[in-house]
Amino acid sequence: MNLTLSLAQLYITPGKVDTNLQKALSAIEEAAKRGSQAILLPECWSSGYDLENASQYAAQTPEIIAELSRLARQFNLCIGGSLLENSPGGIFNSFLWLDPRREGLIRYQKIHLFRLMDEHRWLQPGNCPQIAPTPWGNAGLSICYDLRFPELFRSYALQGTDFFFLSAEWPAKRIHHWKVLTHARAIENLSFMFAVNCIGPTTRDDFGGCSMVVSPWGETLAEASPKDEDLLTVTVDIGQISRARNFLPVFQDRRPEIYPLNP
Repeated sequence: MNLTLSLAQLYITPGKVDTNLQKALSAIEEAAKRGSQAILLPECWSSGYDLENASQYAAQTPEIIAELSRLARQFNLCIGGSLLENSPGGIFNSFLWLDPRREGLIRYQKIHLFRLMDEHRWLQPGNCPQIAPTPWGNAGLSICYDLRFPELFRSYALQGTDFFFLSAEWPAKRIHHWKVLTHARAIENLSFMFAVNCIGPTTRDDFGGCSMVVSPWGETLAEASPKDEDLLTVTVDIGQISRARNFLPVFQDRRPEIYPLNP
């Protein structure tokens, strides 16, 4: 089975929801024209890192979800990405996955808040990993800083996840880490990694692009520019996952009794 997926690497203008929304809608329409079955958008793509005004942006998220849901149905296209969202307990950075074949949406609330961008001051941390069932397999959902926590991705793989979706705003000055860690999470779990980043300078940081798709063997199947907006579209053979795992029995050879994940 093949999956054709687009990664929308965007320049996000902090605080300009209408501008950012129009960019996202254009990317979704173009992805549909290319025959994509799914599209991923970056972290906090509607607002950027203007967290002091997070409540204002979170209040607009239900209208954005309604518009995305309409487009998902119109184009028969799955849509995923991170938005600020009001939820019981406060404001969360949520990866939302919309599938026109399913009622409602699947929500992952970012578990690891990034202190260097003051997320811990303005947002609440999520407490639950989230796997999204898709027509092509199970997807483990993650957001940016989560990439530095291999336990999350291994737990996804042990629960039968086939690939990972990562929505990010990753700084250019640490883009080497982005590339190494994205490949590591794919290789160690014999999974596809679909990782979308944003680009460009803001008042807080300069973001480094390089959105990418990595195979279960660690091959870079597609990579976007470090400086330009891009719609990266790639078709992957989902069968690679089972072939890789059957050849290299990493999960059968684990010895968790010797190195418990929660000592």
